[in-house]
Amino acid sequence: MKKNLASIEISYIVKELNELIDSKLDKIYHIGKNVFLFQFHITGKGKKILRISVPDYLFITDYKGEAPETPSQFCMILRKNLEQARLRSIKQLHSERIIELLFEKQEKRKVFIELFNQGNLLICDENDVIISALLKKKWKDRTIRGGIKYEFPKREIDFFDLNEKELENLFKNTQKDSIVTCLAIELGLGGTYAEEVCLLAGVEKKAEPKQAIKKIDAILKSVMGILNKKTKANYVINENEIIDIVPFELDNYKSFDKKYFKSYNEAADSYFSAEIKKTTKASNNEAYENDIKKIEKIISEQEKKIRMMQDSINENSKKAELIYSNYNLMKEIIEEIRKARKKYSWKEIKEKLKNHSVIKEINEKEGKITIEIK
Repeated sequence: MKKNLASIEISYIVKELNELIDSKLDKIYHIGKNVFLFQFHITGKGKKILRISVPDYLFITDYKGEAPETPSQFCMILRKNLEQARLRSIKQLHSERIIELLFEKQEKRKVFIELFNQGNLLICDENDVIISALLKKKWKDRTIRGGIKYEFPKREIDFFDLNEKELENLFKNTQKDSIVTCLAIELGLGGTYAEEVCLLAGVEKKAEPKQAIKKIDAILKSVMGILNKKTKANYVINENEIIDIVPFELDNYKSFDKKYFKSYNEAADSYFSAEIKKTTKASNNEAYENDIKKIEKIISEQEKKIRMMQDSINENSKKAELIYSNYNLMKEIIEEIRKARKKYSWKEIKEKLKNHSVIKEINEKEGKITIEIK
């Protein structure tokens, strides 16, 4: 199951988001912990929703889902600064998994979307000074909080502008033990595209980076080749299961079945929205089942109380019947005790009644007489 977008994939999404340029941002929703919906109005096309899930993906969709009635504080800040603003530009920062949205109303505002581990969503002024952020964080080399300039973590190499000398230095100085790991992590291609580069360049992916220097021309050519491929977005399918969604055809996936889409955004929307609906349905079913369990527990407790009350009623009914059938006897006992009290002390009365067949106990302090009737 695909959970996030590689940097190359983000570049294809960003190109396709150009249809949002100069559209008006109508509404912003903050769903759950880290999901945002930016609802745009495009002249002549109507509403389009940009779904952003930090740190996983973003894409245009028609699927909105349920939005919370009460917006978060951060959502209120976004609305105050961005609603009714025009989107003037959208771009990926170098080969990082970071997207910058530039909005303009009375003033210019920037939104930075970080789609990497421990990523974030921030709103800044036009000089990149942070107004607010989804997450306030501090690392040894950078801090995210309001009032300071936004500094994003930047790789030394931008693979969109890669040259042979940079690639050679990377292979010489890397601590990674394989060429595929070096390309995936340190160059930032991601595993799928690092393996594709190795395949196209004729390089064993587990080879040591220093050994791959002799094929550096072929490797650089392969990197540039996959960066400039025309969009041919597709699901990669293995035994009726979607194992990947890619913006163009890959030789590594040549033997697998495909389902093609007009754009990579359409493929991402189709895939992730289906997963969202599936998760939402499962969550709703779980919530429904939990509600059923709560109701069943309440019913069970109420039935238990009813049984206890019924037992109490039955017991009290039996007592009432005994009292009623022995009323005259009890009346006589009470009268005899009253008469005895005029002549004898409680101690004397108790002594006289010690072996009485019906009267079992006298509690003069509480004014109780315990009798046994059958």
